[in-house]
Amino acid sequence: MHIAICDDNVADRKQLERLLGRESDKRKSDTGVFYTDSYGDCEVLGRNPMPYDLFFIDLTESEPDGLTFALQLRRFGVTAPIILCSSKIDYKAAYKALPECPYEFLFLEKAIRTADLSLMLDHTIEILEQRIPTIELRSDTDTYYVQEDDIIYAVTKGQYVHVFLKDGRDVLILTDMLNFYSTVNMYTHMVLLTNKTLINIAYLGSYTPFKVKLKDGTSLKSTPFAVSLIKAALTMLLAEESPTK
Repeated sequence: MHIAICDDNVADRKQLERLLGRESDKRKSDTGVFYTDSYGDCEVLGRNPMPYDLFFIDLTESEPDGLTFALQLRRFGVTAPIILCSSKIDYKAAYKALPECPYEFLFLEKAIRTADLSLMLDHTIEILEQRIPTIELRSDTDTYYVQEDDIIYAVTKGQYVHVFLKDGRDVLILTDMLNFYSTVNMYTHMVLLTNKTLINIAYLGSYTPFKVKLKDGTSLKSTPFAVSLIKAALTMLLAEESPTK
């Protein structure tokens, strides 16, 4: 597990590093070693937060504060557990005061006790085991992190692959379709119809050997070779949707 500590109190930051080191030693034969990086502010961490599996945050000396930074991470696409460690700021109260916040966080009180930290790590490990992985889509100007079923289909236009998302966005990626498919082919909903077209089988409406029609009415060229891929993907999708007996 890769952990980021972002705390502008040096003493608290060092103490948490020590506590996590002890937890890592205790758990290395069970849940694995913890690799921890520490930050005294959010500037560097905010540029590349995605490699981390868990965050401990407390920022009180400057803007943004810990909760504001946690919200920024969620909006950026971070899905890993974020633990807000309350010292000068009561993050739980501040979070509850937010109007209709769609994001979830965890909370610890400082000074952090070994027993509380151990229980929190148990909980976050359970969350990580159920976490849905994200797909990175990098355009010329932005990077997006989406889940498998956020993608409806993708087509090649010129030097770009256009990835159409369910929220209406069209992300342009400077690559070819085969290279793009190599980054998503581990996801069972992704079906390559031609060397210029890919669909998410969850959005399929109907198909023939030469054309597919998506549920939103979009028509795309296909090939007879893709029929077997479509059938296999539909079989897997049906198995996912069937209740476990």
